[in-house]
Amino acid sequence: YDLFKELPGAMVLGVRVHGPDVVDVEVKLDETFRSVPVPEKLGIPVLYKTQSGTGGDDSEIRSNVIVRFMADTCDGLAPAEWQYGGRQGPAPPVVLARKDQVPFSKHDFDLILEYMDHWMEEAREEEDHFTEATNKILEPKAFQRFVREQEDFPLGFLSLQFPKHSLVEAQGLTNRPELNGKQGTVAQYSRDRVGIQWSSEAPVMALRPERLRLLQEPKEESHAKRHQGPKQTEERRRDLERQEALQISKRFHECLFEDTFPEMGDLHLFGVGCDYKARATEVLAVWQGLVKHMDFGAEDIAKALIEGNMQERFKEWTHKLAESRTPNSTYAKDLISANFAATEWDEL
Repeated sequence: YDLFKELPGAMVLGVRVHGPDVVDVEVKLDETFRSVPVPEKLGIPVLYKTQSGTGGDDSEIRSNVIVRFMADTCDGLAPAEWQYGGRQGPAPPVVLARKDQVPFSKHDFDLILEYMDHWMEEAREEEDHFTEATNKILEPKAFQRFVREQEDFPLGFLSLQFPKHSLVEAQGLTNRPELNGKQGTVAQYSRDRVGIQWSSEAPVMALRPERLRLLQEPKEESHAKRHQGPKQTEERRRDLERQEALQISKRFHECLFEDTFPEMGDLHLFGVGCDYKARATEVLAVWQGLVKHMDFGAEDIAKALIEGNMQERFKEWTHKLAESRTPNSTYAKDLISANFAATEWDEL
């Protein structure tokens, strides 16, 4: 499922995260970006992409703020592939942007981290009901209330403070006092300003949020109206398919990383048959080599599941592992010599 068919090479305002540093940058979206769990649950379509290399001298990096940001909504911990620091070394540079092309800024990033701290503090108090507490806190309306009530991040999530098409009133303008009290509608955003349209013919004017007062939010469409029609139904089906693939892939990836046996129901999706145990061992060893020594993430596996080409991609990846000098490359060579015989494949 191509998340970016409607955004070919779109340039958007986002951030770059490396070690403890978060800086505002322009980001070019493409099909290699993946969603971030916590923001997605909050209704904020933040996507990420790891960049190649180290981003310069990383020998002094002691903090990897991206690890906290990539926490799983199930337990508040980052998945195994994001556990950077210590022996695993610093995390690579990561760029973040929003799929809906609304600017994503350092203020937004910091505010999400603040909310995640609030989430973990509240959820841990409800230790026996962690999931219920999480579902109550990691919810779009709850996050919007938090954004509007906090005072430490006045430029955080302007799109939640002043939703698009809201009616607002200008206030406190000294350079253009004649606009004070004038009403307009929210049309767009930058990182630190809200674009206001005073009339359909007038150009959009950018104002700082403290110069605006929210008068009325746009009426929310009914759930049925938002989701009606074959296009919306198909998009929803694909989204659910993608979520299922990612969930299965994360489960498989974590088992490989932690040296535990994957769930039996998933095995045939990854070429692991049960009839020929020696071959099944080789296939699992190759997967483990890819995950542990070739930096293969759950997102790579999920993409192949969604596209239905797992068998072809696994053969490509096996050849890459065989050419490496990493542990488990011998298993890859043996599998290639056997022409991948006795591997078993199912699709989602």
